[in-house]
Amino acid sequence: MNETDKQNINKKNIDFFSKNSNYQNNVNQIDTYKILYNEITEIIRDTNLLLDVGHGGCFDYDTTKVNKIVGLDLDEMIEKNSIPKNVNLEVGSALEIPDKLINFDTVLFVMLIHHLVGKNVAENIENLNICIEQSKKALSKNGRLIIVESCVPKWFYNIEKVVFKPTSYLINKFMKHPPAFQFTKEIISDSLTKNGFKDVKIKKIKQGKFILQYGIKFPTILTPVETIIFSANI
Repeated sequence: MNETDKQNINKKNIDFFSKNSNYQNNVNQIDTYKILYNEITEIIRDTNLLLDVGHGGCFDYDTTKVNKIVGLDLDEMIEKNSIPKNVNLEVGSALEIPDKLINFDTVLFVMLIHHLVGKNVAENIENLNICIEQSKKALSKNGRLIIVESCVPKWFYNIEKVVFKPTSYLINKFMKHPPAFQFTKEIISDSLTKNGFKDVKIKKIKQGKFILQYGIKFPTILTPVETIIFSANI
């Protein structure tokens, strides 16, 4: 992907997520994300130093349960008066985590990976591997990566690969929400292993009655999406 394409995709993500109170309210109120809030809080509880990559202006867990949090995104994404006291914000990309961000106990991706799209499926897969590889340099020697992601079954993934380019064109043209591309849980798990992570664990999370699809509240029963939490050690 050339630099112009990267900038266009980044701008689309910033324009949608930055200080988007409607999106943030949906995340706070929809039942599926309330369930996730509790699940993530338990996983990161008592972490000393946490890097939250691609937070999108929302912290999807109880920030008081972590000693210090650094939030990394393409833009600060959140009003300064809404930032928890133990959170510092950094501007940067999941595909190129700043070199100064090191020695974190935990790196967290929450609903990030499906936004790391390129021009085609091959670039989407490449971006998946890059962001996982980038997380390694931010982790301490015994650190762990936590990925919370919406995943699709293989049959849907095969359809998604075929229609990705035309649907991305239409989404860019007619929707405020940026294009997205969802992986199977097996693909993400394999990427973790290929990038040198160990003790990969996969947990399927119970979903509520509603979920967000392209920023729109959608009945969960009408989508094949599963919410998965991956954990892996460096």
